[in-house]
Amino acid sequence: MSVLGVPKMLVDRSVKLARMPIDLTLGAIGGLRQPTPEEQLADKQREHAERLRGEADRERREADEERRERESLAREAASARKQKAAESTAKKERANAKRERSAKLEKLEAKAESIEAKEAAARVEREAERVKESATAAKQVRKDDADSRD
Repeated sequence: MSVLGVPKMLVDRSVKLARMPIDLTLGAIGGLRQPTPEEQLADKQREHAERLRGEADRERREADEERRERESLAREAASARKQKAAESTAKKERANAKRERSAKLEKLEAKAESIEAKEAAARVEREAERVKESATAAKQVRKDDADSRD
């Protein structure tokens, strides 16, 4: 505490001590006296300020409630979009897998047809070889017969 503050403190306390009996008397009688216009105005202003604070609190609560509802709706909408995107992706993946299976099946069928065609070509070639051999044998037999008749 500074030296300059000591006299002020002493004066304040002296004034309070001197006024105490007067304040006590006025406080006891205070309920009987009429409030001054300034006091009435101050009371009205306090009441008005309290009402305004109450309204501000109510509006703040309502705004918070609305914000929470909007955020909830936004989360639900985002969740729905994500789910729709996931379903769309899954559908595309299933379609791609189906397309790949179809392509593999077509490839296998083409391979099977190719093998069947090769087998048929090999059969025809073997048959042609047999016919050729039998024609050569028949020709040889006719030649041998013709030589034996001469």
